[in-house]
Amino acid sequence: MIDDDALETRFSTLDEAEGETAVSPDANRRAGGWRCVRTLTGHDSWVRSVAINPQGRILASGSGDKTIRLWNFPTGELRQVLTGHTAWIRSVAFSPDGNILASVSNDHTIRLWDARLGKSKAVLNGHQDWIRCVTFSRSGQHVLTGSQDNTVKVWRTDSGKLVKTIGDANHWVRAIALSKDGKTLITGCQDQVVRLHAIKPGGYDHCLQGHEAEVQSVAVSPNGWLLASASSDNTVIFWKLNSGRLITRFKAHPGAVNCVKFSPDGQLLATASADHTVRLWHIDSGKLVGMLEGHSGWVWSAAFAPDSRTLVSGDWNGQVKLWRRSRP
Repeated sequence: MIDDDALETRFSTLDEAEGETAVSPDANRRAGGWRCVRTLTGHDSWVRSVAINPQGRILASGSGDKTIRLWNFPTGELRQVLTGHTAWIRSVAFSPDGNILASVSNDHTIRLWDARLGKSKAVLNGHQDWIRCVTFSRSGQHVLTGSQDNTVKVWRTDSGKLVKTIGDANHWVRAIALSKDGKTLITGCQDQVVRLHAIKPGGYDHCLQGHEAEVQSVAVSPNGWLLASASSDNTVIFWKLNSGRLITRFKAHPGAVNCVKFSPDGQLLATASADHTVRLWHIDSGKLVGMLEGHSGWVWSAAFAPDSRTLVSGDWNGQVKLWRRSRP
């Protein structure tokens, strides 16, 4: 387990350098051993969200063109275009078993799809404003959605029945995540606050303040003890999940940080930004180990494949890029 004080010292060093000098020019060119192996085109608007199924075989991309594209992964062959939403798609997520894909939209609906067949399973209604984020419970029995109506709603995956509404946010819910034990819901909000909600006995309740602009993304480390939040203030904050303690805050990009994701092996943190790049940070050392350049617009989303050696990212111009790290 990483020592809290060591993590704080390492990442505060990057804060002093403002994230600009942590990678040498040569390492910038090499992107730390990562390279773009494929660019997927076809969307007519921004790609706000990308997700890879747990088996590492299907890539989903949700777009402002109101469609979801399913691609064979990692070959990049188009499998299917899913239609039905009538407004921008904000987020997509696969169930833990990979059988269901959930999508949420500015049309106030949640759609559940058969991920293998690309067929619609259900349309869920209940939010009163744009829905910005979606995730599944660890068992896959529930899907959770966060909205500009300031609420998170919990739905049964099988029946589509609304189970619970959580509504103590003061503004839009932009991002959601669950703790690894499923007992704590994490929300990132427009009012710059990260909130922890105990949704089962043993969960945690905290109100975490430290960002100076809206919180765009939240993620929990694979070992379950570290929480990362990303903001339009260009920073990432690491928090101790159980205590809510701020471990460190550092400037990750010169532009807004739109997405933050841990690699499945827990070694890397990926940050996607309005500066057109994805940056990769080594958790143990706190070093910026890769800068992935090639997008020509804001990068809205990123996701690791199960092997932790492949990453996908989606941008403002509708492109999806596949990046792969060469083996040592």
